[in-house]
Amino acid sequence: MGVRGQGAGYEGMGCRLRAVLAVLLFLALASLAPAAARADTVPANGVTVNGPDLSLGGHLDLLEDKGRDLTLADVMSGPAASRFTPATRDTPGFARTHSAYWARITLDNPTGGTIDRLLVFAYPYYRSLDLYVFSGDGLLPAAQRHVAEGATARGTDIPHRYPVFALALPPGRTVLYMRVEHYFASFALYLRSSDAQAQVDRRDILLHGLTFGVLIIAAAYQFALVVMAGVEVGVTLLFYALITLAYIYGQLGYPWEHLPADLASHYYREVVGTLPVAVGQIFAVQFLDLRRRQPWIARLLLLSTGLLVLDTPLHYLDPARGSGIAQALALLGSVLTLTAAVRDLRRSVNARFFLLGFLPIVGVAVVWSLRASGVLPAAIWTEAALYAPNAIGLVLLTFGVAYRIGKEREERERALEASEAALRRANDELEDRVRTRTAELSDSLEKLKRSQDALVQAEKLASLGQLVAGVAHEINTPIGVTLTTASHVSERVTAIDHLVRDGRLRRSDLTDFMGDLAESSRLMLSNIGRAASLIQSFKQVSADQSSEERRRVELCAYMEEVVSSLGPNLRRSGHTAEVICHGPVELETYPGLLAQVLTNFVSNSILHAYEPGVRGRITITARRLPPGEGPGAQGDGHERDGHAGGAEVVYQDDGRGIPAAILPRIFDPFFTTRRGAGGTGLGLNIVYNLVTHRLKGTVTAASEAGAGTRFTLILPDLRGRDLEIDDLTARGNARGDERAADAAGRPHTPDTLVATGLAR
Repeated sequence: MGVRGQGAGYEGMGCRLRAVLAVLLFLALASLAPAAARADTVPANGVTVNGPDLSLGGHLDLLEDKGRDLTLADVMSGPAASRFTPATRDTPGFARTHSAYWARITLDNPTGGTIDRLLVFAYPYYRSLDLYVFSGDGLLPAAQRHVAEGATARGTDIPHRYPVFALALPPGRTVLYMRVEHYFASFALYLRSSDAQAQVDRRDILLHGLTFGVLIIAAAYQFALVVMAGVEVGVTLLFYALITLAYIYGQLGYPWEHLPADLASHYYREVVGTLPVAVGQIFAVQFLDLRRRQPWIARLLLLSTGLLVLDTPLHYLDPARGSGIAQALALLGSVLTLTAAVRDLRRSVNARFFLLGFLPIVGVAVVWSLRASGVLPAAIWTEAALYAPNAIGLVLLTFGVAYRIGKEREERERALEASEAALRRANDELEDRVRTRTAELSDSLEKLKRSQDALVQAEKLASLGQLVAGVAHEINTPIGVTLTTASHVSERVTAIDHLVRDGRLRRSDLTDFMGDLAESSRLMLSNIGRAASLIQSFKQVSADQSSEERRRVELCAYMEEVVSSLGPNLRRSGHTAEVICHGPVELETYPGLLAQVLTNFVSNSILHAYEPGVRGRITITARRLPPGEGPGAQGDGHERDGHAGGAEVVYQDDGRGIPAAILPRIFDPFFTTRRGAGGTGLGLNIVYNLVTHRLKGTVTAASEAGAGTRFTLILPDLRGRDLEIDDLTARGNARGDERAADAAGRPHTPDTLVATGLAR
């Protein structure tokens, strides 16, 4: 029941609004229709000047000059003079017209002296205004006045928002002839004393000040809303408030009092003429959301706004026609806007606010038209009706915008709360998923670390296995020679033994046996010594590779041992290796790790550097670095040891080289171009981690196609460094390399795992 009652209320309100709309439309159309001054009564007698404030409009005799070509002489005598008709209203008006109008009135001074009065045309704008004053002696001195459009302050006796003329009325009769030309002609004419006019001005200033104050407060409030909310409709209403302030300022005639004449004229035409209507229509489209709710009305309103802007220049060429078009477009916009608001009244609170604020503004337009055409008098209440409803309507629209902003903020807050709740739920779900994935990744990472450790160990064992195979091959020759010689000696001993037992031993046989035994002994000692030397080198290198013990070594001699242990592999593949040293190079380091590095370099060259059947040459050059060139000079914190400098080791082969496209990736884990031929992709990665993490050095690679590959190692002297700190530093460097790899774009996780595995 409540809903039906509310719907019925809305239907009743809609009917009443439609009725009001129809009445306003009828009055507006009636105000646009041309009308002539009616002469229903006998011409009035002259006016006796017997008070401080007299209304003269109802005592005028009027004459329409359709051709705008009558002169003062024509209207004072001849046929035109007989066509004057008395006014029928206190404020005669002539609707829309292109004619000029003449008016005359007789003022009677019953006193014996001169009376000073002000002749006030209480209408702010005329195209032209001419005043002629006659007394019994004819045309009074300086009594002819002409005011062109916008020149009120210059052509009248005192600056005022209305045309005001000072008259000194002599005793007896004074006749005034006036000619006005404007497309809205109006004779709101008063004869006042200075005191009476001052009183009227004080009253007007008070009322106008209150109106301007309300408008300024509304504009300031709207500005605050714009600053806080920044909505488009708020900006438009703020602009409309400022334009309305300017509109009322122009409607009340203040431009003619305060501004230069030309500027005042333009101000009236452009600001008062079109801008309020144009901005108001744009505001209606935004506030009522017509683009979405009623797009066809929105398009028509925007078209009307565009035509209003285009109509502005026409005010200069043809003011009457330009004003007529502007009024027609304003009327069309008002009808469309009210139609849209009424159609949306039930569904939108914004439409109700809009109607409350817009109807007073529409009423202002109707009052202005009726007042200008003379239907309504130029009285204080009709003047107040020109600006007070504007202020009231603007305040109501401001409240509407504030309400809309508040509702939109509430909706945004509710949406934000819902979004935050959804986000919290999503975060909780994400945290659960992250925990699950983290556990899975941790497990995968642990498996990967174990796999990496196994791969690293397998690679090291593979290198050690190659070393064992090579050494075994090398030992096999001297052992075989020794075994053969021992067998030969055994046979010779058996033969001598038989000769001795048989008593057939001769001196020559014994001499031959002794010589043969001496040669065999020498041969066995030589080969057994060679085997012992190989075994000792193997024991040293293999022990270094397995123990990773730090000790002081003579670098060149140690590298000779490593190369010697790799000799079988080199000879089997047809390659040679040579160690070149520039003076003694003693270094405290991890020799086993260095052996692993060199072994991986040689294995990498054998596998990748040479085509099958090509014999290659490998050189390993070492030199001592002065303190200023070692790793300690690069700010790694080793300078305090006093042993910065170290050594430079350059490994060079003369193979086919590494293509430039893959050279930056050779130290990446699992990167290999010979996976099907036995490459694991870990050899050079292990080299990188061993050199940078454990040996505390640097390794760089350079290569040219067809000119071989060169690896340069810079190794510091580790003497005096704490082993535990060294190990911790290696682990810290492994973590630091992760960050550096992030910055350089180089894969880091496997590197770190390998480094960590080696550090352990």
